Formats: sequence, structure tokens, C-alpha cells
Amino acid sequence: MKKYGTVGVGVYLALSAVDLSLTMAVISVKGADRVRNMEDWILYKVKGWIGMEHKPEKTTEQQQHGKPSFTSLFVIAYGIHKTIFLPVRLSLTAAITPAVARRLRDLGWIKSRIK
Repeated sequence: MKKYGTVGVGVYLALSAVDLSLTMAVISVKGADRVRNMEDWILYKVKGWIGMEHKPEKTTEQQQHGKPSFTSLFVIAYGIHKTIFLPVRLSLTAAITPAVARRLRDLGWIKSRIK
């Protein structure tokens, strides 16, 4: 942090944005039906605890199952993003931050620290 400061934070946040977006995209393409089933099960349980009735969408074999909500996709993607991909994100940040800082210094966007 002392050496690269805001450049390191910027690289980490940029990688995080890409990582979270790709995770959400993969889940929405590959696992949307599973997320929707899990969402229906959770709503059934929670509404049952408070005395309400949850009626999941009726589907046949030929029909496409309903899309899960954005919130469900985001929560699952965020959990994967924060747990499974954290070591990858930290490693990539440590690997590319010096090159990004050098490039920004060469372009004149940041000042070099002379000590």
C-alpha cells in the first residue's frame, strides 16, 4: 500500500468489477434454473414461517422455467466472488499493479515517489 497506494486499490476494484460481472453472467446463463428453484424453495420456507402461502410458477417440461430475480443472482454471485475468487483476485492485483503503476507514471498521470 505504501508503494502503490491508490493504483493498487484501483486495480483491485477494477478486477473486482470484472470478476463480479462475469460471475453474474455465468450464473445467469448456466445456472438460472437452479437459482430459480432455490429462490422458490427459500420463499416457500420463509413465507411458511410467517403464515403465508407461496405458489411457485407451474412449468411443464417444454416450458422455460422463469428467470430468477436480479437480487438472487447478485447474492449468489457476490458470495462466490467474495469467497472462491478472492485469492485469484489478490494474486492478479499483486502481479499487475507494478506494471499498471509504471505505465501510469510513464504517461504522466501519477508522480514518481523519490526517496
